[in-house]
Amino acid sequence: MQSYVDQNIITNLSFGVWQDGQLITEGNYGPISETISAPVSDTTIYRIRSMTKPVTAIGLLILMERGHFKLSDPITKFLPEFEENEVLADYDSDGVLYTYPWLYSPTMEQLLAHTAGFAYDRTNSGVIDQKLNESGISDSPDTDEFVRTLASFPYVSMPGAEWNYSFASDLQGAIIERITGQSLAEFLKKEVFDPLHMSDTGFYVAPRESVRISGVGRLFQGEFKYIELEASDFTAQSRVYFEGGHGLYSTRSDYFKFLNMLRKGGRVGDHQIISSETSDRFQRNAIQYRGGHGRQRSYGGGAGLGFGLGIGTIEEPELAQLPAPKGTMYWTGALGTWFWIDPVNDIVFIGMTQSDGAVEPNMMKGSMITIYGDPNSLNAEMR
Repeated sequence: MQSYVDQNIITNLSFGVWQDGQLITEGNYGPISETISAPVSDTTIYRIRSMTKPVTAIGLLILMERGHFKLSDPITKFLPEFEENEVLADYDSDGVLYTYPWLYSPTMEQLLAHTAGFAYDRTNSGVIDQKLNESGISDSPDTDEFVRTLASFPYVSMPGAEWNYSFASDLQGAIIERITGQSLAEFLKKEVFDPLHMSDTGFYVAPRESVRISGVGRLFQGEFKYIELEASDFTAQSRVYFEGGHGLYSTRSDYFKFLNMLRKGGRVGDHQIISSETSDRFQRNAIQYRGGHGRQRSYGGGAGLGFGLGIGTIEEPELAQLPAPKGTMYWTGALGTWFWIDPVNDIVFIGMTQSDGAVEPNMMKGSMITIYGDPNSLNAEMR
């Protein structure tokens, strides 16, 4: 794995492998950033992007267990802005959208499973995604404005019809705020991070700790270069909109505490974050699955993959072309962080780097091959 740092394919790499809850091997390669030559470690701070999503989902499930909603409740119970929404039917070459009325509101379960019908703001996807990107929705000044902007666009599919990577996790965060009257940052700190002693995880990093934040790199025509993110990226304590889908910073050491809680059925020490029943439900595939034609599209076109109530699942390893066993849970972050939990062999893997853009080869698949071997006997072992 060190070779990817040595070859300037990625900025740095910190990884750990745990079995039976014990760290059995780890690796830390490369400097923290362009200006900080100290090597990365399990306490280097990374922008974990979409690895925020499972954390937000657990936060919402905590409120479900406290009786604030049922999985069958409509999301409009908390998000009335969507009561008049319609579903996209088609669009013309001028970008004019044609819609039809929905038949029913998405449920809380569909919101958690990303089958509620929402889009994202990616420029390389469908027309609604592109229009959301043009709207600047990710720069919303507060949660309510984010919800209003999203509600001004139609659903991309009828609720429950298919899996779509979407703003569903950000809406989960909005619901948490509306139920509790707290910001998402305050709620997750009190209910998840503090009980799990995740002191280095949050939506911003104190300025005095900024020297621990990993630099971000990008490949330009085969040459690796560091890039600068906005100055307020990690110290904006005054902001009021916290993205439930991609806003967290964390360390490898901290994030293991969260995954270890899931591994142990929602409990760590004296703290029962969620019940074992809810933990099992969170980890169990919740989307329509038709033997290799699942709607989860993160890897391999979705073949062999599922999705629980906030986390990806491997349903058919051969179809997914992933060597981890059936029932393995996983997720990734856009800047190069990834993890999986293998309940069969009781293995947890966490890898962290920071690369703006696609990281080749696929780091998660490659790291799985390192642990399990390549089931297809491909010459793809990471060295």
